[in-house]
Amino acid sequence: MEPKIRVATVADLSMVHRIEVGSYPDPWPRSIFFLMRGRAPDLFLVAEAEDTIVGYIIGEVEWRSGSKVGHVMNVAISEAWRRRGLALRLLDELESRFRLRGAESAYLEVCASNSSARKLYRKRGYIEMGSLPRYYREEDGLAMEKPLT
Repeated sequence: MEPKIRVATVADLSMVHRIEVGSYPDPWPRSIFFLMRGRAPDLFLVAEAEDTIVGYIIGEVEWRSGSKVGHVMNVAISEAWRRRGLALRLLDELESRFRLRGAESAYLEVCASNSSARKLYRKRGYIEMGSLPRYYREEDGLAMEKPLT
């Protein structure tokens, strides 16, 4: 069954946090997910398969140098659903929502050692813009960006 992408509800946040903990060595605390859902509910998306959350993506739109930009803040897929194109589907939907809000570009940060994520983002047109020393505590990050227009 193909997962359905929809806006996250408060009831989804426990499952979202479980995916976060299973995906990252330094996971966001549960409280951040409540905060982000409150800030831009339509930019906090989940992928649901058979009544189970199997992935999520979180974004926000902000002003930078006089124009609106979309910020892809976090994305994770449960281990059993990885490498099936679900992250690409979530990213495409989030970018579509950025465009609806008038964003001219999108950006994100990614762990420099996460070659699979970097490949995924390059596949969707993101370009590496520069290094972010020690962005992930002990590891460097990379800033990536793409135009949306």
